[in-house]
Amino acid sequence: MSFVFTGNIHFIHLENVPLLSHVSYKPIAFSVEAEHDLTNIFESIPALENLCWNHYHVDDVDTGPAEVIPTRLPSALNCLKRLYISWITLGEFLEFSFALCLIRSSSNLEEIEIKVYVDPDEEYFEPVPPNAVDEIPASFSDMTFNHLRTVKIYGVAGTEAEMQLIMVLLAKSPALVRMVIKPVEWKIKNL
Repeated sequence: MSFVFTGNIHFIHLENVPLLSHVSYKPIAFSVEAEHDLTNIFESIPALENLCWNHYHVDDVDTGPAEVIPTRLPSALNCLKRLYISWITLGEFLEFSFALCLIRSSSNLEEIEIKVYVDPDEEYFEPVPPNAVDEIPASFSDMTFNHLRTVKIYGVAGTEAEMQLIMVLLAKSPALVRMVIKPVEWKIKNL
């Protein structure tokens, strides 16, 4: 069973969808004001196998501090095999925290694909602070991605947060067969 939605997540509430396995979500507004907001999105879809989260259409970001994003979801996404996130800014604390929460909550992932959005002229909303970067390895200390075979991250700007995530995925994925890391285009042109 699949579900494709473009719009504001506050207008929908998924309930009693135990067979829903494929979700594609293209938010227009991204609003997380409390820790339970993110939890509510995923708690009623326990069979989720494929998640595509496309940030491209986000016009309005209305969030509290990045601390409202939990380290992990209360209910693990045990069936999630493929995680695809696009147009996310890994240099921005809230969006990076969101990506980490989904990855940490999904120990049975087989494939991760992240397409990073980086605008060289844009100031980030709230950069990932150094103490949060330093905590990344410890936040994965109890995890091993035994099924993760492919990781693709496109648009890497070389931030410390991105590098820590890449190193953790390499260290914690004994079955990893392929990792593709592609730098952001404007970085290549400026080399």
